[in-house]
Amino acid sequence: MNSIWKFRCALIVAGLVLGFTVYRGRQTFYEEAPAWMRLQSRRSPALPDEVLTPWLTLRHQLDLAAKQNAQPIKSVQFFVITKSGKQMLVCNLETLTNPGFAPANQFQVSRWTSDQNIVGCYTLDGAPLTIRLKHHPTYPKVAFLSVETRDALAPGASLPVLNVEQRPLALRPDAVGYFTQSLPRVPSDDTTINAVAIGLPTTAILKTYRPEDGAYLSTKDAPLVTWINCRLDAHAPAPSIIFKLH
Repeated sequence: MNSIWKFRCALIVAGLVLGFTVYRGRQTFYEEAPAWMRLQSRRSPALPDEVLTPWLTLRHQLDLAAKQNAQPIKSVQFFVITKSGKQMLVCNLETLTNPGFAPANQFQVSRWTSDQNIVGCYTLDGAPLTIRLKHHPTYPKVAFLSVETRDALAPGASLPVLNVEQRPLALRPDAVGYFTQSLPRVPSDDTTINAVAIGLPTTAILKTYRPEDGAYLSTKDAPLVTWINCRLDAHAPAPSIIFKLH
């Protein structure tokens, strides 16, 4: 009889332990999961004017080039140096495509990247979109980014969006206070439009930019230099600018 009661007590204790373990596990992983384990959904912040204003000018340049050459826009790398000179906003054109057989509105837009770098995703008019971040299981500060379109894309349909990240910038002035910023080479392609551009703060002084042949300079609101492949020599060097900040 004592053995039976001992066995029953052991079962009760084991049940309580199991129940408590399940409860704490649910609390830990569902209710109190660490930030890096959660699938975070958030609305992109409003696109800063220092990005939106030059971007709309750049987009007009790209649309003209695409129309004049009867070619689609394939890639755009747009860099914006902030007023402080300590950060650079990096904007990349991403094309979302629905490869499935049903309408969809969730798409991945970038590889693994630092959570701290992500600003958001936007329509080409600058309207914020909802993004989702899924953190890497081994590297908590690294996240995978996907974007939610406002309207579902039909099977085979595509939609271009602007993916914006922020990067630290360590500028080193020369003897008279000018900075040199090098940029990626413009992709050379005879069938598509590809561009690299850089925008400076309104108070910046642009000294020079290379290559000059084929570049487009706009100073309407702030210095903006654009290089588009259809205007450049195929052997043109990678772009660079020299400027001063105030």
